Amino acid sequence: MKSPKYYVEIPTQVVQELKATAGEKFALQLDKNGMQLEKQDVKRASLWDVSYWWNIIPAVVMALLFFAYCAEKGQKLIPLTGSFSIATGTIVLGTMMGSLLFTIFFVKTRNDSVNSVYRNIYWRNLPTIVIAVSLILLGSLLGIFWIFARVFYGAAFDQYTAALILLMFGLIINTIMINVADNITPTVLVDLLILTIIGGLLISMLANGNKQWWKHNISFLGTAKAIDSWQFNLTFIFSALLMLALVDYLFVSIKPLHRPKLPTFILRSLLTLLALEALGVGVIANNRQIPWMHYWHDRFAWAMAGTIIILIGGIKWLWPGIPKRFVWNSYLMGSLIIIVSILFRVVHYFSLTAFEIFASALAFSWIVMLFQYLLDEVNQQTQQVTVQLQLQKPNK
Repeated sequence: MKSPKYYVEIPTQVVQELKATAGEKFALQLDKNGMQLEKQDVKRASLWDVSYWWNIIPAVVMALLFFAYCAEKGQKLIPLTGSFSIATGTIVLGTMMGSLLFTIFFVKTRNDSVNSVYRNIYWRNLPTIVIAVSLILLGSLLGIFWIFARVFYGAAFDQYTAALILLMFGLIINTIMINVADNITPTVLVDLLILTIIGGLLISMLANGNKQWWKHNISFLGTAKAIDSWQFNLTFIFSALLMLALVDYLFVSIKPLHRPKLPTFILRSLLTLLALEALGVGVIANNRQIPWMHYWHDRFAWAMAGTIIILIGGIKWLWPGIPKRFVWNSYLMGSLIIIVSILFRVVHYFSLTAFEIFASALAFSWIVMLFQYLLDEVNQQTQQVTVQLQLQKPNK
């Protein structure tokens, strides 16, 4: 007697999106709580797949251009850092080539994707995402070579070694940018947002440790008196651009959920406004020597605080049906922000620095929590389908 067989009914829409045909074989992979089906006829990438050539050839071109430029200048020893250095060549050529590769592979990933959500949110988000990721690449390279300038002070190499070092950096940059483009999702944008904010602030704080920045306030890190104030200001600018891209990316993905239009529009507008206010804080440094800059920097900073309080207080109405646990957690964080404000302004227990740290940490945590919740809503309701396991009785 033959053993019974089971089969799974797959919705027609899913079959059409996968471009599957009757009788086509799928590979089944088991994990802890379920299984994953994958087409068997998908060609596996060989060791020298086209993506590897996309990685290697641009890096070689970068190295050759740099070597030719150094030879034309007639400089035998090339410093690691400085105006004419390996760092400058890597930053300029790496940012340009990395941004180009990211754009190409992002377009390719979007067109090849079987996920209709990601296909539909591409065109209107491409410019913002490319600019944000390119600026993060630029900021990362600036930060890396800022560290190298202090660790390898005075280091210099001959033209051939310098070109090889640039080739190595080019390979790393191209690999990272291609992988980011191949795997870009709203979740990745949230992770980039977190890393950008935390990484940028930590570097700014460490760089200004001997300046005792905590005796002033966090905004001191972005003033002319701070060491390398560009790091602090760029952190806000990059974070704001990432948030703009994420909000746009996310709310286009939300469209298939058919949420109430007015509350959803207001929520999106407030999050966009918050990102623009953060951009204002980064673009306009807190420079007391120039009164209008100090004035508008403060206005944007306090506007951010007001927008976050409105979001926290109104989230129950801005996203109808949101779980009570999320609402109560939001109210708890909002209450803590109010308590911290009272301890600073009324009781004078907290210093301005302590107030800014506590309030910023609470607000940032809530924003990330909101994005994670919205991402879960999108993933659960637009990327999952319900299927039923059926038993096929054996023929007698």
